[in-house]
Amino acid sequence: MIARETLTWPRYMRLWLIGLALVAGAAVLSMYLGADVQRRGGWLPVEWGWPGPEVWHFRWYRVLSAALVGFALAASGVALQSLLRNPLADPYVLGVSSGASVGVLVYLIFAAPLYAWALARGGWAVELVGQGATLTAIAGAIATSAAVFVLARAGGGGAGAGGGIDPLTLLLVGIVVSAINSALIMFLNAMAPHGLKVELMRYMMGTISESNTRDGLIIAGAIMAAAYLPLLMASNALNVASLSDVEAASLGVRIERLRTMSFVCSSLLTAVAIALAGPIGFVGLICPHICRLVLGPDHRQLMVAAPLVGAAFLMLADTFVRASAMMFYGQLPVGVITAICGGPFFLLLLKRRNLVGGDA
Repeated sequence: MIARETLTWPRYMRLWLIGLALVAGAAVLSMYLGADVQRRGGWLPVEWGWPGPEVWHFRWYRVLSAALVGFALAASGVALQSLLRNPLADPYVLGVSSGASVGVLVYLIFAAPLYAWALARGGWAVELVGQGATLTAIAGAIATSAAVFVLARAGGGGAGAGGGIDPLTLLLVGIVVSAINSALIMFLNAMAPHGLKVELMRYMMGTISESNTRDGLIIAGAIMAAAYLPLLMASNALNVASLSDVEAASLGVRIERLRTMSFVCSSLLTAVAIALAGPIGFVGLICPHICRLVLGPDHRQLMVAAPLVGAAFLMLADTFVRASAMMFYGQLPVGVITAICGGPFFLLLLKRRNLVGGDA
């Protein structure tokens, strides 16, 4: 359904300001809160206070990484839910996440010989290999996206308007490609050296790392901005895309062009998020829905609010992971926390969708 309410400029700016204030508050809390590694007592092994210079550097990069990942996954979720006309879609439905994960696993397995090769040449080679996780994640995501699009177009029979791709066909092909990628992930885990298996397993559970570098975060942020801005500018067209292809085309929207752009941008956002933190589920599902319940279905608002809520949510989830480290004898992967929060939420959405029947 198209949102008919007029979105005024003051309301639009107020939405940005509230969202940015939420992100800033979550960032400050994340910086202040940490684990009480010295066990100084108290009913919770948590340490409050601004970190010292030796800790600030690592914690700030970790907080920024969580914000970027949450922002990217939520923005991708909004776009894909519109693209597939399915409110239960998220960045992992079409196989893009698993494709990016395959790329990163290949990089991690061959990182040691790649670094040896780069050090022998120095300069640009070291920089290139240093960004290998991001590059291989993007390569895996783009390759998967291309495969899904080509197979969906070949198998869809021109179901969409003007012979375009049917969203249901796209969804089904994505599920199949995701299953193939999952098999590749298991194969790579089995073939990996024994000493690397624990690292790969932890990565596949979704972990915000403190080892992300400034240059890496700058590159990731630049790619995310380049992928997010087209989605933001097309947010009004995404409202029209919720109609049928024929209706959208009659309203002047080039639905096939919009679908391709949204898919490519969502793939880039998901790929960079996975390069930074591994596959973290449910952020792209629950954050758009929380915003949709509060703001309604207007994508002009959702494309602003959901990414900012996603950034704040993942920062708070990672803060809990760090602060509870002494209770669990080590840090949990943040993907565990998002799954604990997102799983029940998904079931509630599914129940609500079944209750409303044909309106869903």
